[in-house]
Amino acid sequence: MIKIFFLTLLASLQLFASDLIQQRKEMILKAFNAKPENLIEPLELSDIELGAYEGRVVVNKKAKFTYYVHVSEASNANSEIVLIPMSTSRYTPTYYQTDEWWDAHKAEMDAAKREGRPMPKQDMNEVAAWLEEMKLTTNPDVIIISKNKTVSRKPLQEHLFDIYIKQFTVNGKVTLFRGAERENEIQSWKNKQTPKGARYWTPTANYAWRYARKNKEFLDLMIKGETPLFKFEIPVAEFKQMVLRSWPRLTLGTELTKNAHNIFDRSRFFGDHLYGSFPFLGIGSVGLEFELRSNRAGADEMVKYYSGPVTMSDLAKDRIQVLESTLARLKNQRPADYETQSRQILERIETVKLEIEIIDSIMTGDPKEKTTALIQKASRISTFEIANIDGLHFSSWAQRLNSNRPQLICGRLFE
Repeated sequence: MIKIFFLTLLASLQLFASDLIQQRKEMILKAFNAKPENLIEPLELSDIELGAYEGRVVVNKKAKFTYYVHVSEASNANSEIVLIPMSTSRYTPTYYQTDEWWDAHKAEMDAAKREGRPMPKQDMNEVAAWLEEMKLTTNPDVIIISKNKTVSRKPLQEHLFDIYIKQFTVNGKVTLFRGAERENEIQSWKNKQTPKGARYWTPTANYAWRYARKNKEFLDLMIKGETPLFKFEIPVAEFKQMVLRSWPRLTLGTELTKNAHNIFDRSRFFGDHLYGSFPFLGIGSVGLEFELRSNRAGADEMVKYYSGPVTMSDLAKDRIQVLESTLARLKNQRPADYETQSRQILERIETVKLEIEIIDSIMTGDPKEKTTALIQKASRISTFEIANIDGLHFSSWAQRLNSNRPQLICGRLFE
């Protein structure tokens, strides 16, 4: 009888969850179609892909324009739902090329790349006309369905700007990060020269790290103070001038990795392939990344805000903050498995601290026996955080460093 009771309860819960997802889809459909002037064609239910607590809406198939769906409380029928435009920073006449133009000029672009010549670009007036035809803009509406089912809208740039000011401002300055994609970037910034091709920044070191970690010497460079991951600090008034202008020098946008989308296709949640399909961290409070794309003038202006490479301490504190914020988010979004999620995230936080402790122990000259014990503890960890570098075995790397101590530095890396 008890078994039958629990099977019946489980079936009821599954039916409730299914019905709830369907109700949310219908609300989302109604919210989009209430503004047909913003769409190239009316949406259908099949355009809305929704899991228990997040999803996406394919608003324009031809232009691959989608919205991210953030459900605040998965099991609450009255949960707030926030619909956030994705990857809009590319929709500018000076940057975008249509698929048709790209296909027609691919050979020409490949030749230019091989020969080191400037890449050809589509005529910006032609691009502007196409963007208008497709109803694409860097500033579409964020759509919010409140707990009482009312719908409100806020332009994306205004919505993101408010978050930047509230969450990413310290001592009157907005802090941004950039992961190096090219060699010798650090020298360019030190020389007050913008590296060629530098266009993207992000408000978390966590996301910038995803680019910087592609350099297999990441940790070696970090302990030398030459991390291929850089920090920029912009006074709020100047940040506002760069963002809120007719031709923004910094265009605020959002992003999710292709791998996160691939995991969503299979599992109906955005996962992180670097961590066994663990829920994608994003900025923590929202499982979505924020990024800024600059024009040439904006990139040149960033030189004066460069404040040096990110330290191990900077990166660790940033990662821990994002993990803690993610934990707070998942407590509401995934209450059924919160205990498991909590344990996993707390373990990840402890891994960050252990990585820092090991490097700190080596660099500050602790007895080798103490450091060796820490490394042995780390050898039981399958996936690292900051040291999650392709082709790098952190414990072996740390042991080699411990055996051949570098020149000591003063002070602890991470307090």
